[in-house]
Amino acid sequence: MSYIKRFKTILHHPTDSFQEIIKSPSFFKTSIIIIISSIVYTTIAELGMFNSLMPHFIAAYAIMFTVIWFLPTTISMIFFKIIGKKFNSESYIEANALSIFSILTLCFIFFTIFMIYSNIFAEPKRTAYFAMVYYNQWYPLLIIGIIGVILIFHRVIRIGQLIVKAKIHQTIIIWAISAIISIYIAYLIFRGWL
Repeated sequence: MSYIKRFKTILHHPTDSFQEIIKSPSFFKTSIIIIISSIVYTTIAELGMFNSLMPHFIAAYAIMFTVIWFLPTTISMIFFKIIGKKFNSESYIEANALSIFSILTLCFIFFTIFMIYSNIFAEPKRTAYFAMVYYNQWYPLLIIGIIGVILIFHRVIRIGQLIVKAKIHQTIIIWAISAIISIYIAYLIFRGWL
């Protein structure tokens, strides 16, 4: 399987992608693609949300993408190692990064459709920020968010089974603790930054 096929199969056949990552992990390539994509996504989101570009917020949103996958992945990996699981750390980090990135990409596509609607087709025309805050148009984002959480939950369980060889309850407990810690750390980072 060529490297680029990891991005195709992870959306509908994640097990194929995970097997390929286990065979030949390449976190360096994946991280470069994620960094570039995060900057592109945040630039588009900034335009659609506010009709302006502010480097300060682009940097903050790009870091937010990283925090969403990197913190819980690293913390959960440490917990798995503490309970005695032996696995390739690079494979684990890349599988989680690629999983969460692909799901965030799907969510971003739907969010972009919402931004296009708000900015071009809605009457009156308004930025996505005004549509959400002042017109209470949260339902599309709520639906996207729920679907995204379900997909991430599925990917985390599969990675726990295939790479870590952990039981489902171990994966759920460790990821729940990791998510809580990550949310608190992210809150402190962005409260101080923004």
